[in-house]
Amino acid sequence: MLGAEEALIEQLVGDVERFFAESWRRRFVLRRASGGELLGAMPSAAAVREAIAGPAVAVDEGRRYLAFPREGDVVARTWAWGPVAGPREDEAINVPQAEQLFPELLPIAVALRRRFAAPVNLQLFVARRGAGLRAHSDLHDSFIVQIEGRKRWRIEEPKHSQEKALLPRGNSGGCFGEAARTVVLEPGDVLYKPSHGLHATLCESEDSLSLTASIVTTTAAAALLRWVEAATLFDPAWRIPLPASQGDMTRLQAALEELPGLLPSVEGLLASVRAPDEADEADEADEADEDT
Repeated sequence: MLGAEEALIEQLVGDVERFFAESWRRRFVLRRASGGELLGAMPSAAAVREAIAGPAVAVDEGRRYLAFPREGDVVARTWAWGPVAGPREDEAINVPQAEQLFPELLPIAVALRRRFAAPVNLQLFVARRGAGLRAHSDLHDSFIVQIEGRKRWRIEEPKHSQEKALLPRGNSGGCFGEAARTVVLEPGDVLYKPSHGLHATLCESEDSLSLTASIVTTTAAAALLRWVEAATLFDPAWRIPLPASQGDMTRLQAALEELPGLLPSVEGLLASVRAPDEADEADEADEADEDT
């Protein structure tokens, strides 16, 4: 059973305040063996391969995992009703929403979600020797825990903020520069991967399994749109169908003039993003109690 949330965050992040001050969105951080205590709650590579090879249970019908071949496009495959449609030996496999297949991972998602006030996507990556992902960058920040085997990472820090929008996304493109370096993850190691950090991976052992916990952060613009939607949801003036009559236009103009008074301060906007969804948290806590 995983420990308290504070201890779990410590294993993944270290000193949180220092992490935010020095590393968040800036640089990769490798913490050797800091996730060792988490390994006892992790699934094995064999269990992950069994889950994606089938036979699928009814609730999994239609769910898909991603395969990353050495060459060509990423492949999306449906959970198989048997081994026929399973992964090839030379593919790296990404199993999304890992906590649905392995509920023992749920406390990790809950702890990170509460600490970062954002949704968390848990993915399991399993690969045989020689399989990996080509150089690419991702939108979200992630914490990677190596569970089994050895995985080599080629990494390069994110470019200057003005250049981030131009960086490639997805499993293609990307070119390492002189500042790139190589690290090898072994079981228990934790790697923080910043948003837009360029990286490529390669399995160096007979089998490799790692957990990627991605922080699905939002933007200030998205938070503002949600605030406006909530503030105007039940006001009849904002339910006027367009195009509007002259009378409705007058009502709408009045509503527009009142809108600045409905908008939050910066502090209020940030508080709305950080405020936890107590109902969801209660459900997650109940599930964690049942599954651990």
